[in-house]
Amino acid sequence: MYVSSTDFKNNFGKYLTICKRENVIITRHGKKLALLLHYPRNYSGYEAGEPIVEYGTSPKRRGSVTYQEFLEMTEKSDNRYEFIDGEVYQLASPGYSHQKVLMELVRKFTAFFDVQKEYEPFVAPFDIELYRQPLKELRELTEDDINVVQPDIIVLCDPEKDINEKDRYKGTPALVLEILSPSTRSRDLLKKGDLYMESGIKEYWIVDPVSTTISIYAYDEFDVKSYTVYFEGQKAVSVLFQGLAVEVIR
Repeated sequence: MYVSSTDFKNNFGKYLTICKRENVIITRHGKKLALLLHYPRNYSGYEAGEPIVEYGTSPKRRGSVTYQEFLEMTEKSDNRYEFIDGEVYQLASPGYSHQKVLMELVRKFTAFFDVQKEYEPFVAPFDIELYRQPLKELRELTEDDINVVQPDIIVLCDPEKDINEKDRYKGTPALVLEILSPSTRSRDLLKKGDLYMESGIKEYWIVDPVSTTISIYAYDEFDVKSYTVYFEGQKAVSVLFQGLAVEVIR
């Protein structure tokens, strides 16, 4: 999970508990500052860290592929892929539980946004291209900085203005939602959460069918504005869209 340095300082004990089940990444002004890890019980060894590799694929990193190579790899394939920081991930076919949760959420989102005409929800497969915006402070962005993801649900603001001549969406969603699966859990929690924060998306929902929770991140200026976990029996409430609420059920 991601937390601002201010929130971390004010709720240190809370995040010591949280880091037992997931890594806590501390940010300041949209930039990753530190990583809080759970210390293994009875471990007496020494610790050493490696510097974090800069995100982006320009200049090309060892083992990464370019955006054009990704397009060539996927354009004739019937499989689904995501492309994050120069790495290609094939998406497995979702299971029954995943799709059952997805269909229920789609019904709730569709009913809500039928009234909110300016916004429109879509479901995967639907390619979303994202740039890590803080990279602009370091250098000019190139096409090799494009990331391609397929969130389970995407909420777009006035999408028709961002459709190109090939009928592809080229804008930035207002909200994205991911339903965790065993094959995507780590990527959805860490790599994609970080990407969503840095790309200008305002809200990220993480639905966990195993723990029966919905976590909602609100982002502002490429940093975590708020983070709330809703448990079974509670209603998960959107920060961005007043009135959008979904009951957490098994």
